[in-house]
Amino acid sequence: MRKYKSNQKKSFNKYNDCGTIESVYRVKRRWLKFSVMLIFAVILSFAFCYPGNNAGGAELDGLSKGLLISRLQMDTYNEEIARRIEEEEARARALAEPEVSTEVKELKEANDKRVDDVKESTTAIKKAYLTFDDGPSGNTDQILDILDQYKVKGNFFVIGRFSEAYKDQYRRILDEGHVLGMHSYSHSYTDIYESTDSFIADLNHVQYVIYDITGFMPSIYRFPGGSSNLVSPVSMHEFIDILDKRGIVYYDWNINSGDADASRVSSEQIIDNVFNGIKALDSPEERNEIMILFHDLSEKTTTVDALPTVIEGLQAQGYVIAPIDDYTKPIQHENIR
Repeated sequence: MRKYKSNQKKSFNKYNDCGTIESVYRVKRRWLKFSVMLIFAVILSFAFCYPGNNAGGAELDGLSKGLLISRLQMDTYNEEIARRIEEEEARARALAEPEVSTEVKELKEANDKRVDDVKESTTAIKKAYLTFDDGPSGNTDQILDILDQYKVKGNFFVIGRFSEAYKDQYRRILDEGHVLGMHSYSHSYTDIYESTDSFIADLNHVQYVIYDITGFMPSIYRFPGGSSNLVSPVSMHEFIDILDKRGIVYYDWNINSGDADASRVSSEQIIDNVFNGIKALDSPEERNEIMILFHDLSEKTTTVDALPTVIEGLQAQGYVIAPIDDYTKPIQHENIR
């Protein structure tokens, strides 16, 4: 009789009854988990998708609104930046070119027009300048009295004098509204024109003497012998440059009264010299502005005698007798070496 091997060990493999039951159990357990998860997912889907519950829609709307608000804020920010840039540029332009109101512009234009009108009117007026060199002297007070009598102003180019009487005359010239200028300190041609250093020393001396006596610093000058003198061994251009650098204007003359002659000149001759000199000027423009050379020295008494007639004759010809001012065109000799 054939014997068979026991198959007891096989009862525990996957093919036996017990193995099959265990496998079925594991499968059922997995399906159960899957079913539970599916049911839970359906419940969640129903909860979030139910028409009465718009939570997802609200969340989406909130996200959209947030994005929209962020965009609007960014636009506002950009506009603010652009506005600030524009303000800074406007401020920079204002600093570079200050804005002037219409009223200020109109006032400025009106003022400029008045200035132009004044300049035009002053150039149209016939003006005569009475200038007196070499004072003060024993005749200065008489000359000032005559000028006061006719209510006109003169121009005095003075030299350095120290007596108390002369100091009072320096002051009187200024106090009565006349012009005080410089005519050197020493009036010594050889000393003044020896060199630029000697010229500067003399200029300083007369300028500060006048300032010390009157408190006034003069800024106009007349060269002894005029800027066209033939005495100076140094070019007059060098002396003129010195004056220019110090802001001092020099004046010559275009009418010579002739009272500087060594011989005594009569008052009648002085009067003739003045008016014949006016007629001899080349053009009406030159005759419209004349500067007459007189001398204020104690021995020049005929100058004092001639002065009233000269003033009356000038006024009869339409001249305004004026002091030198900023509008005065300097009369300067052209034939400077």
